[in-house]
Amino acid sequence: MVTLAIAKQTLEDMLRRKILLVLLIVAVGMIALGPSVGFLSPRESSAVLRSLGLAVILLAGLLITIIAGIQVIPTEIERRTIYTVLSKPVQRYEFVLGKFLGGLATVFVMIVAMGAVFLGVLAFQEKSFSPEMAKGVVMTFFQMTLLGALAIFFSTFATPVVNFFMSFGLFIVGNLSTVTESLLTNKNPFTRILATGIHYVIPNFGNFNMQNKLIHPQVTITNENVFIMQNVVYAVIYSCVLLVLAILIFDRREV
Repeated sequence: MVTLAIAKQTLEDMLRRKILLVLLIVAVGMIALGPSVGFLSPRESSAVLRSLGLAVILLAGLLITIIAGIQVIPTEIERRTIYTVLSKPVQRYEFVLGKFLGGLATVFVMIVAMGAVFLGVLAFQEKSFSPEMAKGVVMTFFQMTLLGALAIFFSTFATPVVNFFMSFGLFIVGNLSTVTESLLTNKNPFTRILATGIHYVIPNFGNFNMQNKLIHPQVTITNENVFIMQNVVYAVIYSCVLLVLAILIFDRREV
């Protein structure tokens, strides 16, 4: 119950942040204006809207997740409100979990809002609902879940600025999983060892990108449901590991 109370307070605090609301409004506006590309044929316009919608949700979700993740714990320390919280019968693991769940709830609310507008505009454009595009939105949410856990992990020992660059940098590197995977069989031993370390230690954010597979029918997935479930389980397990590490570090930190 304590964890949920902290999560609820964090969600309410995040939803009052103007920068997050501005990001949401800009993203929704860009998606809503997608059909205004009137000089294209209906097929090209539909492809543009699909690409634009998923890309905007990914970019806005990325910024919202990082901003929320890097601020939730340092802000409490800066405001010294953490001393009041920890002076009560609140365990440190409850505090970290509550902050993570509150930040994740914020990302969930905003991705749902952007996803609803995107699917609504797409249905209006194509005169039919596209369930496969909803899967792309869901995969984006779990991708942000993993990123949020990474940002919370860094926030237990790094400043917000350092956390921003570390989280954003690892997100970029993690999206190059297809590149590192191709280097696993490289003839150069140093390159092979380096690629192995990067591929298996850094979260594979690239596995969640379904844009090409959804927008271009020639790119096929052997079993789409298994593919999605594998990545969802991967995000949940990896996030749990990061949260355990974050709790262990925060538990030993003098606050």
